[in-house]
Amino acid sequence: MRIPVIPGVNDTLDDATAFADLLRSLGVKRVQLLPFHQFGERRYTLLGRPYHMAGVPALHPEDLVDYRNAMVHAGTDAFF
Repeated sequence: MRIPVIPGVNDTLDDATAFADLLRSLGVKRVQLLPFHQFGERRYTLLGRPYHMAGVPALHPEDLVDYRNAMVHAGTDAFF
């Protein structure tokens, strides 16, 4: 399972715990955390579409250490 972690959408420790609880109930034991990035911004520009995440700073694995730890504490093995 992979979970993109997006600022302002699902980046709180409560979100991490809720994901871990849900995944554990589904039998998922391991999850890869995907930190938010801005790689797709140019595509939106090329398509003439508004990019609503412009200016939102990218996340890095080191930004998600507490998030990962919350998931591990809740019983789900999380990695980057």
